[in-house]
Amino acid sequence: MSIQTRRGLAVSGARPVVVTGSPREQGRLHGEHAREAILTNLGVMRRWLDGLSQRGRTYAVERVLGESEAFIGRVAPEVLDEVAGIAEGAGLPYRDVLALNVPLYIVGIHLPFDCSQIYLGPPATKNGEVLLAKTRDLSGRLEHVVLHRRYVSGRELVEVNAAGSVTWPGSGCNSDGVAYATSGVWSKRTVVDIGQAPKGWLLINCHVLLRESRSLNEFAQRLREQPRLTGLNIVAGDRENGAAFEATADDLWRHDAEAGVVVRTNHYLTPEIIPLAPTSSEHPSSHHRCAMATKRIAAEHGHWDFARLLGLLGDHDGYPNLSICRHAQDGGTTDTVYASIASLQDGQFWSILDHPCAARDGALYSPRALSC
Repeated sequence: MSIQTRRGLAVSGARPVVVTGSPREQGRLHGEHAREAILTNLGVMRRWLDGLSQRGRTYAVERVLGESEAFIGRVAPEVLDEVAGIAEGAGLPYRDVLALNVPLYIVGIHLPFDCSQIYLGPPATKNGEVLLAKTRDLSGRLEHVVLHRRYVSGRELVEVNAAGSVTWPGSGCNSDGVAYATSGVWSKRTVVDIGQAPKGWLLINCHVLLRESRSLNEFAQRLREQPRLTGLNIVAGDRENGAAFEATADDLWRHDAEAGVVVRTNHYLTPEIIPLAPTSSEHPSSHHRCAMATKRIAAEHGHWDFARLLGLLGDHDGYPNLSICRHAQDGGTTDTVYASIASLQDGQFWSILDHPCAARDGALYSPRALSC
């Protein structure tokens, strides 16, 4: 399906949940639509927390939850309003939904995500297209929703979130032509200082960054200034440029697109922080996906478009444990639960809440000229 709006964003592929009004109203619509998916995610969260206990890494969950709630209330109270709206719409306890948005269960488990991110722009693309893609791979299947946010100001955002989440969407774009995608970089050497919970986001809050940024440089500045307890790989772009941002809890390194290309997976490429990231023996999939995608893009440089990029997201080189498109049911350790591609020149955002190899670009994507 495709939804086109006067403001310059069109959504195709997975059916979006259109949310409007105040943050609480947007949350209520999200919760009403996604109640069953949120219940599934609460179950996954509890299993992951149980896994922490079994590994002897039990946190004082209620204490950290309260400290994080107080921090969010100081810096972004509208996020708590939206969390409350989700709980109301889904008919679930506020504290449970808050826990989905303070994801201790993620940072306590090494390598829960095997995500890939690819930015392609001129001269790598054949028609001047600017594309930003992501896959998200999980070892415990979280259910996702595509949220199409419409604000009274006329601005719009599209994000792919774990159902019930506000604070850690995996990818998205806005009607100013800014897009991003994320992938986790965690190893035994990326220790999270939970004692800092009163002072920062447990994970980088890309929803706030996307909502407030109108250019790549604005996104970069807001990212640098955002207090956080963990790092990420973030690939972001606007209609003019793209960049990789390799973040730790304390610092940020920016790498602008070379020849119109950025590829990142689950390890760092910045020399100063490579020792923090998982090695090729610790996380062979991350290194294989990065090397394979980089080689493929170089071999077809100047010829990339949406359909070709979608094919790369569905690639099975190294299947099932090393490939970009992962299939846990066939013996893989993680499963690809969604893929997305933002086309920034024409204001399109496409996603599939399934393996990208299942997509058929001709049926799911129909580019059109939009006034952005």
